[in-house]
Amino acid sequence: MSSTPVSAPVAPGGRSGPPPAFERDLLHQLTRRWGKRVAVKKDELDLDGHFAPELPDFPDHLVPLLTLPGAAPLDAEARGRILSASWIAYNAKTTAIEDEVILPACRLLLQDRIPVRKDEAAVVALHQTIIDEHYHILMCQNAASVTRRRRELADLAFDPQGWSVVRALEERRRELTGPARDLVEIAFALAAETTINAFLSTISTEFGIQPMNRLTVDLHRRDESGHAVVFRELAVSLYGALSPDERELFKDALVQGLDAFRAPDFDPWVGVAATGGMAVTADELRDAAAGRPAAPRDTGPLQSLLADLGLSEDLGPALAIPATTPARRS
Repeated sequence: MSSTPVSAPVAPGGRSGPPPAFERDLLHQLTRRWGKRVAVKKDELDLDGHFAPELPDFPDHLVPLLTLPGAAPLDAEARGRILSASWIAYNAKTTAIEDEVILPACRLLLQDRIPVRKDEAAVVALHQTIIDEHYHILMCQNAASVTRRRRELADLAFDPQGWSVVRALEERRRELTGPARDLVEIAFALAAETTINAFLSTISTEFGIQPMNRLTVDLHRRDESGHAVVFRELAVSLYGALSPDERELFKDALVQGLDAFRAPDFDPWVGVAATGGMAVTADELRDAAAGRPAAPRDTGPLQSLLADLGLSEDLGPALAIPATTPARRS
């Protein structure tokens, strides 16, 4: 080997040595790359121009109705209408989560009363996230509108309060005021941003469905990967500033939020079934769900979150998280 000493790396502008701490900060890195990575900065998808009427609009294995005995006699046209209605339902639920759970928490985290990072990178990251989430709602509206028009389902609509996670949040915070209510809302949003990517990945890798539907979900998925980091970074600073009682409330709300996002929906699927001429009640769907094992949980993001909060041992067992978790960052 040569004995010539290796020079320290020289940064742009002639600066040598490692980059300053703010450049190593995850939120700073995300905000700098925002314009190149997010859906709102890309050209809009041509949903109508690339519509393929012969392809299903949604993966059939994600539709609980189709596992019921009443689905067996359905012909191809009826099953196709149910899949189209399922895609509209997916977009309605996604819109409700963005509008009722995530966006209120983003605005809340900008308030002075919330003891969370308020440096420039954190504030910019939150505003960027708010823009992203509003654009995701627009993406959902556009995608559902094309399907309603092409599949003649113009009258199909869903109540935002009909989704189990929205209802769970409302029930949890109903009797709360002040800081306690704030913490519950933030914990539910943290649960959403920690778990949504796994579900989006399931749809975005379904190459047998309508291509623009898959691409719409994939664009959303890529944005949410960044949002998970934003919420995790802010949650660490928030949790460190809480009192012991507030920490217990936050942990309880986080677990409840994570469970709520895995909970099945029933009432909305009654309307989906009707589009294919299938009569089913919410109670029948509830009974069928009780006999099915819970969907597997993608534990990777949860492991990172719990490790960063120092809660792997405390909450891991309650959430069925494996004992081996990523090392907590320094």
